[in-house]
Amino acid sequence: MTPSTIVLIPIYQPLLSVLEQFSLDHSLPLLAGRDVRFIGPRGLDYGYYQLRYPGIPFEAFDPAYFASIAGYNLLMLSPAFYERYAAHEFMLVLQTDAILLRDDLDHWMGRPYDYIGAPWPQGVTVKVDLDPFCGPHAKTVRALVGNGGLSLRRIRKCQALLREFPQALEMFRRTGSSEDLYFAIMGLLSADFVLPNEREAARFSWELQPEHYHAIDCRPPMGGHAWWKYSPNFWARFFRMPPPLQATTAPARLTEPGPLAESAAPATPA
Repeated sequence: MTPSTIVLIPIYQPLLSVLEQFSLDHSLPLLAGRDVRFIGPRGLDYGYYQLRYPGIPFEAFDPAYFASIAGYNLLMLSPAFYERYAAHEFMLVLQTDAILLRDDLDHWMGRPYDYIGAPWPQGVTVKVDLDPFCGPHAKTVRALVGNGGLSLRRIRKCQALLREFPQALEMFRRTGSSEDLYFAIMGLLSADFVLPNEREAARFSWELQPEHYHAIDCRPPMGGHAWWKYSPNFWARFFRMPPPLQATTAPARLTEPGPLAESAAPATPA
């Protein structure tokens, strides 16, 4: 039996930018048949999303979680957040600056990993002096995997990792530190959390130095994060349609039909 996955798209503004809209227009048709939901602050004007992406529900959370990056990190490090979706085995986080090139979710859900995101080529080195690793037992960890903007998470194991290191969790939540670093760093120190190596993660997603990873494996990954920030012209060759690279961060127009609208619209009577 194929494991179940839920796709969550965090939003926090009533309109996407032109580049964000392009990214979702490119990605969402690839996820046809998947359980996809927008998540965002309670009270958000959702009209644009209903018009452009019909059939995708919106789930509301405390607005504080979407008011800042620190707030978002709190949400993604909240045990209650993962419990809310515990009926599913996996969660795919698809931020609006991420893009999919194809749907390889069944393949990745069949792999042993509990968390996977784009690798960091230079790594992130942190000294951990908390929980079992305190004082003379402190550990210096170099994390290579991975970015949370496009990430696949095994929900049950992420819940367990949040419980495994209570001091580290409290520190990350108190300081508003990057939630993906918690899973990347503490996952390496866990007794029971499986992360891929750098090369395997690059087959799932790219962010930094995509040309480097493409030179190694000669095939693009399932998707990527922050594609227009890092090497947009390189990324453009992999898209089904030309990206609006001259666009600014101005919001997209509300009245444009979306890629899902035609299939969702009722049939016209003869």
